Amino acid sequence: MPDAIGSSPRGLGLCCKTIPNPCFPAEAEGFFSKCGRDDKSDKRIRVKRSFFATALSYAFSICTAACCAAGTGTDSLGNRVLIPDTGARIVSLSPGATEVLFALGLDEEIVGISDFCNYPPGLTSTKQTMGGFSTPNMERIKEGDPHVLVLTKSMPIELKHQFERLGIQLFVAESKSFDGLLRVIVELGKLTGKRNEAVALAGRMEEEAGRIVEAVHTKSVVRVTTLIEIWSDPYYAAGKNTLPGDIVRLAGGRVVPDSSKEYPLLSEEAIIEIDPEALILGHASLTGDIAADHRNVSSIHAIRNNKVLVPDPDEFLRPGPRVIDALEEIARFLHPEAF
Repeated sequence: MPDAIGSSPRGLGLCCKTIPNPCFPAEAEGFFSKCGRDDKSDKRIRVKRSFFATALSYAFSICTAACCAAGTGTDSLGNRVLIPDTGARIVSLSPGATEVLFALGLDEEIVGISDFCNYPPGLTSTKQTMGGFSTPNMERIKEGDPHVLVLTKSMPIELKHQFERLGIQLFVAESKSFDGLLRVIVELGKLTGKRNEAVALAGRMEEEAGRIVEAVHTKSVVRVTTLIEIWSDPYYAAGKNTLPGDIVRLAGGRVVPDSSKEYPLLSEEAIIEIDPEALILGHASLTGDIAADHRNVSSIHAIRNNKVLVPDPDEFLRPGPRVIDALEEIARFLHPEAF
């Protein structure tokens, strides 16, 4: 039986949680409540208006210098990272984090970016590239003499030890959900002395997400079973416990397969059995013809009904401010009746 979207004791949406530390440590509960998960006994869904911006602004106002000093942030692994309050030099090997840093108004502080950082183009084009996520250019990074390296967990452990020996601080920015992304933004703001800007950015993103989720909640009836295809040769999907999975959930989709794995490998038989109503691709077509790419699973509802979306993968998959654009595009694709 499909999940329904309506009123219920449990919600899809934006419930403000009580956050015990006004400086929002990484281990605090997310801004988007866990009440957003589907309830097995009652799959109807409600949305509460979040008071994120108000609560976060209030928390910011009462933070002390000791707990929220500029140059101090907690990364996604719970590590407390300290850099100079002024004159900080930053290298970002995470395209999503790079977009966040630029959105916070940083520019001169960013002395290097990854080969894949391309947004905003007017700013990234002026920066020295310093390798990939897991293949950084050690010589260029040493020449840049950064105080902190912002990266994802894909960094090989031996490279991590090399950076530590060079005295470079490491800040891991890893977001597996929308509320996790908001936490990363706030912590990057605290790290770089841009707390106020980070609070404002996270608040705007939360407000926009709330508007989209409420539209779906108000005018839609059921969730759409959705397969998020990350690659098709072989087939890899994004699971529900990933940022793209959470974006689809907020957009009114039910992510399939219902797997605990973040990116499960799927056989053609498994996809046919799942039979998703909608297909969202996190990559470009391999042949330029989506139907041809999926000819061996052409019996699924998504292909037969041409219910396939190819959003901008940088907006959809990167943990940055532009996920809001992907959220709205996907919500309109899954629930056109709500807009």
